[in-house]
Amino acid sequence: MTKVAIFHTSAATLSLFQSLTARIMPDVQIMHIIEDSMIRDVMKNGGPNTAVNARIAGYVQEAERAGCAMFMTACSSIGASVEQCQFLTSMPLMRVDEAMVEAAIEKGPRVAVLATVETTLRPTLEIIRRKARESGKQIDLRPHLMADAFTALLAGDHATHDRIVSAGLKEALANSDVVVLAQASMARVMEGMETPAVPVLTSPESGVTRLRMRLDTMAEGKTKVARETAVLS
Repeated sequence: MTKVAIFHTSAATLSLFQSLTARIMPDVQIMHIIEDSMIRDVMKNGGPNTAVNARIAGYVQEAERAGCAMFMTACSSIGASVEQCQFLTSMPLMRVDEAMVEAAIEKGPRVAVLATVETTLRPTLEIIRRKARESGKQIDLRPHLMADAFTALLAGDHATHDRIVSAGLKEALANSDVVVLAQASMARVMEGMETPAVPVLTSPESGVTRLRMRLDTMAEGKTKVARETAVLS
């Protein structure tokens, strides 16, 4: 059975990804790695520092030793750090927000980006700008930071977190073409909500779907090579 690693910097995202992977890739073994002290260190240092990056590299290498075919981070705050570890491994690395960012660029140009952590908002804006440049698209980024919501989440007060994020979402919907919820932990506010007039993009489901697609592509590639080898022999 194919095995993949999903890395979490907070236990708050675990149950959501367990549900998504069970539905989207039930035939894949998931190795969930939870390092719930890392996001606090990232926030304290204003982003991943050398020590955090070394820890991330260690988890990537551990996943490879465990036989994982791919490694995905569920945390956007460390997305760039995970990408930078690619030279350490032949195992493909990906970030959960890839598909979401690409969709946001297509639906723009007015892209509202909501986050509850500055260290997530900044890298999310950076990857949107980078992907927009690569695709030749012009975008108008509109960031919204709701730090009090994350403080509530860390304290286990999910109701306050959801109330703050929902209020920020309502404000963003009024003046944008698409809204990006930068953190996987924010996707919970969409549960039970009526479909808004403006698209609201979240990373968990699109990220897991992208992971599924990449695994399928890898499997097809291996099958093709096996067939060609059989013909040659």
